[in-house]
Amino acid sequence: MHTIRFDGKQPGSADCEQEISLLAASAKAGVPLNHRCGGHARCGTCLVTIAEGAEHLTEMGAAETRVLKALKAQPDQRLACQAWARGEVACKY
Repeated sequence: MHTIRFDGKQPGSADCEQEISLLAASAKAGVPLNHRCGGHARCGTCLVTIAEGAEHLTEMGAAETRVLKALKAQPDQRLACQAWARGEVACKY
């Protein structure tokens, strides 16, 4: 089991038994994370900053890389709809 922690306007955490997207974990934690495109890596509204545990996230795919480049995101930022956690992660939104 691993925990995904969210720090922001409404902090929360979710205990997860298997790999899960940060977006799904935010819903499980009751954290209101924007996602206008429905989690399809098109809008960038679910952008989060990874504070800890980046090594436990899946690698970026082409769609996420394209959106992050368009947003001029920082190296520690990911789209919650595309980043899947396989271990402990802490992020800020």
